[in-house]
Amino acid sequence: MRRRPIQIIVALATSALVLATQGFGILGTNSDTSVGSVPAAPADAAAQISRASGASLQQVVDRLESRVADTPGDYVAHATLALAYVQLARVTINPSYYPKAEQAVADSLAINDSDNYLAYAGGAALAAGRHRFPLAQELATKGLAINPYSALLYGILSDAQVQRGNYQAGSDSVQKMLDLRPDTASLSRASYAFEIRGDLRRAGELMQRALDDAPTGADRAFALYHLGQLAFEAGDPEAALEYQLAALAASPDDAAAQFGRAMAEAALGQTELALGHFAELVERVPDPAYFAAYGRLLESLGRISEAETQYSAIAAAAKAFASNGELPDTDAVFLQIQTGLVDEAIAAAEVVMETRPFIRTHDAYAWALHAAGRDEEALLESEAALALGTRFAVFYYHSGMIKLALGDTAGARADLEEAMAINPFFDPLDAVIARQTLQTLNGGE
Repeated sequence: MRRRPIQIIVALATSALVLATQGFGILGTNSDTSVGSVPAAPADAAAQISRASGASLQQVVDRLESRVADTPGDYVAHATLALAYVQLARVTINPSYYPKAEQAVADSLAINDSDNYLAYAGGAALAAGRHRFPLAQELATKGLAINPYSALLYGILSDAQVQRGNYQAGSDSVQKMLDLRPDTASLSRASYAFEIRGDLRRAGELMQRALDDAPTGADRAFALYHLGQLAFEAGDPEAALEYQLAALAASPDDAAAQFGRAMAEAALGQTELALGHFAELVERVPDPAYFAAYGRLLESLGRISEAETQYSAIAAAAKAFASNGELPDTDAVFLQIQTGLVDEAIAAAEVVMETRPFIRTHDAYAWALHAAGRDEEALLESEAALALGTRFAVFYYHSGMIKLALGDTAGARADLEEAMAINPFFDPLDAVIARQTLQTLNGGE
């Protein structure tokens, strides 16, 4: 699997009502245990409306649009509408909501630009959604200067810091978010902080706690999906499938869980089921990650023309995202490598590295450099991808193949063995190459 989708603004749809609480110290940082006496941060209004009425996110947006039309001076409604637009863009994979969010932020700040922290939250969420993480960090920091008790802002700040490679700062921000609001959104971020450091046990414990505390079906599905992803990444597709089926029982239309189900089915050899579920999913939710996974499964089965259709859909989606202000991500890099556009892949990776020097970006850049035969440079990027101790099988696969190209057969063997030990199902194409390469290195054993 190329990536686990990162829920940048998941707090918008999953957070319960905010209560000030005592510090938990989950991440081992110095937590302020007096935080229980601070003013309660305001809950995300869009989530409150949705829960109170059982309305869909689109209905929430409709109501907020009516509110700002009837009461144009309500800067809180404008800011909340911006947050809802960003969330709707994420859920529907429709970047046309981003310009609407941008306008809603501008309208909110035009009314109140002095203490309007929620508008900064909307702007930061929008910047993160567009992969403009330096701007997201800047706006979240400005919002926190106005309201240092906003868990929402700390969540966006932590996402931006992590994506920019500032991992300790990101963990510190997650801890502050946990102190203010120990809910699904903050616990899932804490889980991810441990996951990217290779501590899957602690990551799983925190995600299980997020599940135990989940107040709604959507929250349960979110936590179960990520527990399933952790199981899949650890090489246990049977457990992964159980989690994804439980997620779908909690929220039958959850696209992420449908994706996780198809991935687990493919790994378990339930190929026709996986293909059917992938086909249904990409028809409904045009997420590039889903197209990529479906395409690679099709390609592994020799169904090349069908795979190319999925890859073409990724390219079309990338154009739509770019036209609405979104910067490219690593999906674009891997697609260009796979379709032979190596120079373009390197250029895209270098653009992403400028604003998002995250471990996954280092890994993508390494693979692009390897495709160009620049393996000494590729090895440096691969080492950067693994520097945190991350236990992603694909990282070790890339490292092993790069070392093999450099003539380091011992290092290649060790990394490829590690990749297969972590997760022998990590990719329907690359896992086969890893297995075959190991057989060759081991003298055909």
